[in-house]
Amino acid sequence: METLAPLSQADLQNLVAVATRIPPTTNWEFLKTTLQDVLATNAPGVDAALWLPSPDGLVPLTPGAESVFAAFISDHEVEDYAKEPGEFTMIPPGYRQAIVANRQTFGQLLIAGDRSREDFLRHLSGVIATPAGLSALAVQLGDEVSKRTSTDKLTGLWNRQYFNERFREECERLVRSKETGAVAIVSLDNFSALARTMAPEEQNALFAQVGQAVRQVIRQTDWGVRWDNFDLLFYFPSTSAEAAVEVLKRFTRKMVSTSPILEPISGVSSTVETTSPRALIQLATRRLDLARKDGNRRVICFATPGGGLQFYREETEA
Repeated sequence: METLAPLSQADLQNLVAVATRIPPTTNWEFLKTTLQDVLATNAPGVDAALWLPSPDGLVPLTPGAESVFAAFISDHEVEDYAKEPGEFTMIPPGYRQAIVANRQTFGQLLIAGDRSREDFLRHLSGVIATPAGLSALAVQLGDEVSKRTSTDKLTGLWNRQYFNERFREECERLVRSKETGAVAIVSLDNFSALARTMAPEEQNALFAQVGQAVRQVIRQTDWGVRWDNFDLLFYFPSTSAEAAVEVLKRFTRKMVSTSPILEPISGVSSTVETTSPRALIQLATRRLDLARKDGNRRVICFATPGGGLQFYREETEA
């Protein structure tokens, strides 16, 4: 067990105060603010900063830290220390200690003060680096879970990554079963253009209604995906291109009734044409571009066996 005997009574009390005031948290901003407050009160004469990979860079924890460590970080990269021993080590302006959790190095804690208080600085570094490492690990794990989750938070639709994983498997199933499916890519061009002039809250509220409309129009077995910004993707299993167009007609009417700027244009492909996941999406995208070149909104471009390329224009007014 590590001894704290070399510490003065005042340093020991300050160290205990720091340790008890730093809570475990996944919120970097909260952790940074807490560390700044704690160090201002319980570590007089100490300069400290978190040195993290881009885009964070140097995160000062004390008022003078940026100037103290500026020369050092200008001559080094934090990644250079990722594989070096993580223990408390002397550097030109003071000391560094790796921010580590689960055998991963997330950055460095830089700390400086009176060299005669090296023992206090060493113990203080350990007290700060441990929760910082756990916080960084929690943030990393949260990001990984978020990326892997199936649902887009704003619309409630599948996200693109999850769709890509599932769609490869679905196309393999279609090859075996000989079933027919249809893919549609839908773009809300007017909304995309006007969204720049809208407040973020207004923009998000309106697009959340789009997600709600999708769920109301499609079947439980159909897939609705937030594809790219304000573009959507639909996959209709056991459905012909013509039947998919009927669903898109209903969706178009619902969109226009929600807001005049929500005028969809759509491109449709079918597994009758190809069962390659990439080719199906590329074909639907090309037809979306053809619908866009028509010059009107509420256009659906699709193809039927023996009928060739077709365009449907929804004329119904909201």
